[in-house]
Amino acid sequence: MVAELGRASSLLRLNQHSAQVRASIVTRWEAPPAGWIKINIDGSRNIVTGLATCGGAGCDSESRWCFGFAKDIGSCSCREAKLWGIYEGVATAWSLRYPQVLLETDSREAYEIIISSNSHRIGSSILPSIFELMSRAWEVRFAFVRREDNEVANAMSRLVFPESLEYRRWFEPPLAVRDVFLKEANLVAPRNSVEPVRTHFPAQRAYDNPGGC
Repeated sequence: MVAELGRASSLLRLNQHSAQVRASIVTRWEAPPAGWIKINIDGSRNIVTGLATCGGAGCDSESRWCFGFAKDIGSCSCREAKLWGIYEGVATAWSLRYPQVLLETDSREAYEIIISSNSHRIGSSILPSIFELMSRAWEVRFAFVRREDNEVANAMSRLVFPESLEYRRWFEPPLAVRDVFLKEANLVAPRNSVEPVRTHFPAQRAYDNPGGC
């Protein structure tokens, strides 16, 4: 994984701590290198109500669940929902004191905003907070990942109700996403683990994009 990231990476330097942020494109799900944590992140928005949530899940180099989170954002754009997912992922990793973090998003737009030298031109209320966190004394890497390899983050983003003002964190996989996580991490699902993913939004057609925002 380190070699792949190195070959495909572009290095950015940010602010006073010269934090190193590497960006790459990942073609399949993999555990992070030893000593790293990987956080898959996503945001969802209902195009009927305009309400959005975000969520994500972190695992270590042994594909073990470290934490998951979900947050009600309120009314915002699809792009902003994806950026909120990035912010919450970075903020959670920092609060838990992980020194080396790889974040994966299936939003090419959000990914390109983060790695772009023109990102200051983007009108986003959460973007300055993302870059402030990234400028601290740690190493952060970003990767764009296929949507089919980001299912656990998409499922996590649906575990809070819109307009609930809720933020939740899990240190064990929630039953609603356990099988999705085990499948994505190429692990074996336990028997009788059949609880479906809870979805608080209407049918797929209500999302900004096919398959969800």
